[in-house]
Amino acid sequence: MRLKLILFALLAILVATSSHAQQLPADLSSVKASQISDTQLERLVAQAKSNGLSISDVESELSRRGMPGSEVLLLKQRVEALGLSYTSTSSVTDSVSADRGPASARKVNKPTKVFQPLFKEVEELTLFGSELFSNTNLSFEPDLRMATPPGYIIGPDDELLLNIYGLNVSQQTLRVSPEGTVTVKYAGVIAVNGLSIEAATSLIRSRLLKFYPSLSNGQTKLQLSLGNIRSIRVILIGAIERPGTYTLPSLATLFNALYVSGGPKQNGSFRRIELIRNNKVIEVADLYDFLVRGDLGSNIRLQDNDVIRIPFTSNLITMKGQLNRPGIFELLPSDKLEDAINYAGGFTSKAFRGRITGTRILDFNRSIVDVSGDSLAFFIPKNGDEYVIDSVINRFTNRVMITGAIFKPGSYALEPNMSLGSLIRKAQGVKEDVFDGSAILVRTRPNLTKEYINAEIKKVLEGSDPGITLLKDDSIHIASIFDLRDSITVSINGAVRKPGVFRFEDSLSLKALIMKAGGYADNATGMGIEISRRKRNIEVNKPESEIVDLITINDSAQLNGNATNIILKPFDIVSIKESPYYKKQISIKITGEVLMPSVYTLQSREERLSSIIRRSGGLLYTADIRGAKLIRKKKELLDSTEVKRLITSVQRDTTISYKDSISLLKDTRDVAIDLDYILKHPGSADDITLEDEDELVIPRINNTVSINGEVFKPLDIMYEKGKSMRNYINDAGGVTPQGSRRRAFLIYANGSAAKIQRPLGIFRRYPKVMPGASIFVPQRPKREGFDVGKAGIFISAITALITAASLITR
Repeated sequence: MRLKLILFALLAILVATSSHAQQLPADLSSVKASQISDTQLERLVAQAKSNGLSISDVESELSRRGMPGSEVLLLKQRVEALGLSYTSTSSVTDSVSADRGPASARKVNKPTKVFQPLFKEVEELTLFGSELFSNTNLSFEPDLRMATPPGYIIGPDDELLLNIYGLNVSQQTLRVSPEGTVTVKYAGVIAVNGLSIEAATSLIRSRLLKFYPSLSNGQTKLQLSLGNIRSIRVILIGAIERPGTYTLPSLATLFNALYVSGGPKQNGSFRRIELIRNNKVIEVADLYDFLVRGDLGSNIRLQDNDVIRIPFTSNLITMKGQLNRPGIFELLPSDKLEDAINYAGGFTSKAFRGRITGTRILDFNRSIVDVSGDSLAFFIPKNGDEYVIDSVINRFTNRVMITGAIFKPGSYALEPNMSLGSLIRKAQGVKEDVFDGSAILVRTRPNLTKEYINAEIKKVLEGSDPGITLLKDDSIHIASIFDLRDSITVSINGAVRKPGVFRFEDSLSLKALIMKAGGYADNATGMGIEISRRKRNIEVNKPESEIVDLITINDSAQLNGNATNIILKPFDIVSIKESPYYKKQISIKITGEVLMPSVYTLQSREERLSSIIRRSGGLLYTADIRGAKLIRKKKELLDSTEVKRLITSVQRDTTISYKDSISLLKDTRDVAIDLDYILKHPGSADDITLEDEDELVIPRINNTVSINGEVFKPLDIMYEKGKSMRNYINDAGGVTPQGSRRRAFLIYANGSAAKIQRPLGIFRRYPKVMPGASIFVPQRPKREGFDVGKAGIFISAITALITAASLITR
């Protein structure tokens, strides 16, 4: 089973190193065990629990693709260090199919299909931040219903609303002309292009003071706001999904423009996005500020003819393993490995923080990077680095375990100088069925081998001795008295409702056992109950020595006597006898051409066919008395030899399909009867005694003969008195080249059959054809190839005959 787990993990490495999770690489000579983390290994084991794989299939595939044997050994050591086990619910079935099962059973699941869903989750890491532009729930559309931003810069095609209220009331809609001017009533043409809303408001106020003097003392107020906003054109270039020129509302921001263009490419920078205005870089946006901290400080508003440039990234690293958000991250030159861990959401609870291992790409090959936990804040990653945060090892520094006949079994913390008695008290003491002789303590040596120590616990339980001093990883098992003896049972069979095996209890009486078995059956008698009891002093050297004690009990069927109060002993076998004077009804069925077809109950166990026909009212004039047959249920199972013979015969018959051949294996069989003779001679030997579930079938007169099998035209022909079986075969076109005329046989309507006879081995005598009969022509048996040995024997025999004849003539 350990080997099977290793093969599962090796297969995982194959998929992990592939560029696609569904396809294995052809060359595995460079695959390393270090490429799979402990977390992945744990997930693989969990995935393997519900799938079966043949070990030989995986081994052959690994060998064929060049997997190094040294890597298998390294991975095995890691599996053992993690303490992983493969104990799925189908482990027994898996082991049987892998070791002894047929090839079809061993190849139910292919390796790539078993791990494909798992590696889709584990290996397909995405660039951190890419989901910001692929998520349909984040549209970053500008809010066109917001209040007029104070810093909004007015431009051509903007629509301004001028409201004057107080002592004077006036309202105007001002549209900014292509020259950047508006026409205000009384004030005339005013240039507002490039001004903010606040500046334009002050300018218009100053122009209207002489027309509205009350503006100076506040009795009249002026408000300027945006009506319909204009559109601006923004250019996006660089490592972006859809570069080009975009027309956006004038309220659009940097994030709006990035979203409509699809955002940065996989090799585009998320951290150095440049906003260029008037040929100058006025802002360098870092999307990680928003992704990590929710800071929208770099999401500034755009202006007409702004240029957004996304450079290619120069520092991408991969973070895997025990992180809250593993993926691919872009780092700035000043970022440390600790910053990358923060971008990844920090460590999970199972993460090993003492050391982080990774790989680094050099000029010609790769190297291993080993970073201690206290150096994360100073270590600077480089482009292409891959880091794996492993999980803590599956070991405990202060664990002891106790199992068995105690109230709270499980793991407990080891305390200084902790004794066995202290551990038992922590586990809330022992149960009543505890075996107080000794217990087994399993101790792990420094080299991980096991040591078994016999721990005396009688004095520990009495409190006179604290017991052995425990060490780390000690495991103690306190046995129950039931663990140290066989499972004790008693059995009951015969005329009870639920016969079977029951658990033995002290003071279990015969009456209580009968009640456990559901009480007496209808045909039970309380007389002659036998109890078979084991003997422990058998005289093995005497051939006639009794091996059991038989105890006979006589009681009533109502269990109201005192005899059944006898106390049973372990392994007693109780037999409840049936009443010889109680028999259930025997029913038979008669169908077909009788006056009253029905199900009849026999009056006696010796009732015969002739009696049932009289009780059914007799035969109708349409009854085919020669075709009557009796269907009897088989009382024994069909043996395998007969099954094989039937299937072989069916396969040779080209007119019967395999589906129809199932009827040959049914649990009934036809009994051929001569009903005409039985009715003329009731009570004779041919007048069959009926049995339970028999069925008598009286068919309707059938004046046809059926010809089937290897004939040119299978058909039904009207019966002609005196016509031979050979003539009927000729009427069906004769026998085909594959048919065997001499093996043809006849099946009568009552189920009996007859074949062609050969008196003296020369002349053929065909059976007499009757109405309703069926003629069947089987296939000619296949001939074997020429046998030189048989030919030699035949030639030798002919030569001997010729020699003998020549000697006689002389």
